[in-house]
Amino acid sequence: GSGKSVFAAQKLVFRLTTENKHRFLVVRKVANTIRSSAFQLLLDTLEDMGARSECTVNKSEMRITHTPTGNEILMAGLDDVEKLKSISGVTSIWIEEATELTADDFDQIDLRLRGETENYKQIVLSFNPIDERHWLKGRFFDNELEDATILKTTYRDNEFLDEDYKRTLELKAKVNPNYYRIYVLGEWGR
Repeated sequence: GSGKSVFAAQKLVFRLTTENKHRFLVVRKVANTIRSSAFQLLLDTLEDMGARSECTVNKSEMRITHTPTGNEILMAGLDDVEKLKSISGVTSIWIEEATELTADDFDQIDLRLRGETENYKQIVLSFNPIDERHWLKGRFFDNELEDATILKTTYRDNEFLDEDYKRTLELKAKVNPNYYRIYVLGEWGR
């Protein structure tokens, strides 16, 4: 409920419609989960930002093309990481539910960003901090091996949440302290 996926989708749509020469890649671990999550969220965000009419959407391939700029958003599941190797010209990547990935999956995705580009290259990872032993914590939070900016948000940062949902989250403290740590406080789970 912190709005992290909405933020990632808004950022991607903003860059899609205001910059040139982009091929964005949006991934999740399993291909069939991306259609009802990130793909639908991007379509909704395009509509909300008034840019849907400027785009061609190929629903079967889950590809969005912004007609004025020629920029593309491609969706891919990591069911077969080898298929990613044929995708070229990727300028930025959004990994939704990044905790679903292994470190090796991430390294394969990271290798897709290559070559000279007009704009900055970026990988955005959105996830809930489900387990303090997860490789993401060790790699990005516990040491400085990667060039990364961390933006931590909680439901308290999302002014659009309804009161019932806020109450449900707060009740997690009474029934599941680990869920409270993760989903209310935004701390790593145990």
